[in-house]
Amino acid sequence: VRARGLRPVSTAFEAPVAVVQGIAPGLSYGLLAEGALAVRQGAWFVASNGDSTMPTGRGELPGNGAMVRAIATATGVEPVYAGKPDPPLHRESMIRTGARRPLVVGDRLDTDIEGASNAGVESLLVLTGVATAADVLTAEPRHRPTFVAEDLGALHTDYPEVRDGACGGWQARWRAGVLQLEGDGSRIDGLRAACDAAWAAAGEGRVEEDAVKPVLERIAG
Repeated sequence: VRARGLRPVSTAFEAPVAVVQGIAPGLSYGLLAEGALAVRQGAWFVASNGDSTMPTGRGELPGNGAMVRAIATATGVEPVYAGKPDPPLHRESMIRTGARRPLVVGDRLDTDIEGASNAGVESLLVLTGVATAADVLTAEPRHRPTFVAEDLGALHTDYPEVRDGACGGWQARWRAGVLQLEGDGSRIDGLRAACDAAWAAAGEGRVEEDAVKPVLERIAG
């Protein structure tokens, strides 16, 4: 904020033109109250990102998106998001790096992958954070990644061909409204095959989790 020639203040008495909220472990009720007062007075409400949770070694903790709800609920004003899934931060990153074909890598469908969809670029979902195999199998179109991998190691390997519900040694097929996975191979290739078949069947909708339970049981084993 200072780098842009703006002066941060901490009370609504100083008539701030904007309230900027990012994740801060020490965020107090007092600051949230001042922010709410300022927004009610007409200050522009801006949030860095809308992640409702963030993964830690102890589990998922409240993220900035959860903290933002305090001011949004108290004022009835929704913030403008600078970060995912909205375009500003993504666009700024492309400008600064000169990227022409960026790959968005993340572990959340509703911020990382949706952000890539909104920007019209390819995405890689890694299963080391928030999203699960069930989440990606039942994802709606804006939450469907271009690629799926166990972790960031996939960036250093060739991505396998996925076509007509087949990947590696796996083949995904629908039988009586339930998705079945046949064959053998790595867990991640099975998930890739199943996603291809599930998304093709769902079209612009989404598959219910009950329909993919056989796949989840197979790749879990």
